[in-house]
Amino acid sequence: MAILLNSISYAVMMATPADLEDFGLGFVLSEGLVAHHSHVRNVIVLKQEQGFSVDIAIAEDKLLRERMVSRSLEGRVGCGLCGIAEIEDAVRMPAAKVRPVRFETTAIARAFAALPLHQPMNAVNRTVHAAAFCSVDGEILLAREDVGRHNALDKLIGAMARAGLTPDRGFVLMSSRCSFELVQKCAHVGLSALATISAPTALALKLARGAGLQLAALAHDGVMIFDGDESGRV
Repeated sequence: MAILLNSISYAVMMATPADLEDFGLGFVLSEGLVAHHSHVRNVIVLKQEQGFSVDIAIAEDKLLRERMVSRSLEGRVGCGLCGIAEIEDAVRMPAAKVRPVRFETTAIARAFAALPLHQPMNAVNRTVHAAAFCSVDGEILLAREDVGRHNALDKLIGAMARAGLTPDRGFVLMSSRCSFELVQKCAHVGLSALATISAPTALALKLARGAGLQLAALAHDGVMIFDGDESGRV
């Protein structure tokens, strides 16, 4: 899938070819390329011989060019970082902290129990991740799937913007491990709580702590909420 900004090529990535309009919008929001979804005029998806192109039209005076990173080769599905040419471009957290929301183990457990019902693709092929936005009570309000966890999150962020769901209404739930780029994407759009299948990496926890973002993961005896310090106490 080729990502174009105002018809100029920006990156090539592997992705599941579904909800690509959501992906295009979510990508520019989570990468900090625009400050608000209203700055995106349109997202056009075109079928190509080898895949798809997603052309994202952005008002020129709203495109945050200082956020654009140099990519030297195609981005593959694994981490969302492939192709970034400079190491300092890998970690680019926003300066402001996110606003906290209520984040409780019972709500997280309820959402995890319901997640399979919102994974129709995974029910067939068992190969894709899900990202879901949940109310503070654990009701899944919206979900998207993709073979890449960061792509699934981008699709969810785009779908939330299109549906008018604001970050302060709940938390994000993901069927993947908690890597730092997920924390970074959440922080850029104001999502302040993220629950994943496995515990966060050290870098993910460090960045979450700095951004005021709450993290949680499944544990042997239920749900673990990290308090945000370096030890990851619960």
